[in-house]
Amino acid sequence: MKVAVATDSSNVNALIPGELADAGYLFIVDVEKFEVLKVISSDQKINRDKYFAQQTVQEDCEAIICGEIEKEAFEILAKACVSRFLGTGITAGESIKLMMGYQLPLLRDYKGGPGCPGERSGDECHEHD
Repeated sequence: MKVAVATDSSNVNALIPGELADAGYLFIVDVEKFEVLKVISSDQKINRDKYFAQQTVQEDCEAIICGEIEKEAFEILAKACVSRFLGTGITAGESIKLMMGYQLPLLRDYKGGPGCPGERSGDECHEHD
């Protein structure tokens, strides 16, 4: 399984920033082998979150570990059925271990979004899984 991890630098001890838009690098990781397949960088200041969302989909990742996500980038990931995990403040390496141990929370909505209807009513959310 391939997973994308959005970080503030290009080494394995890099931290995941508070927002996807603040990341400078995207690790593509094979979680079964615990191996970095590729590191994608972005020096663009505008729409960096959308770029990383598109790269995550293009690399056929099943999940992304990142900070909060703005609406457009969130929708790119959700439409491609990419699971989104919140890893703010955690290193890239540790975030993979936590995700594999089901210890990272899911990002079920974009930053400032209304939330999932299922979460408010006590049912499961099927729209953003």
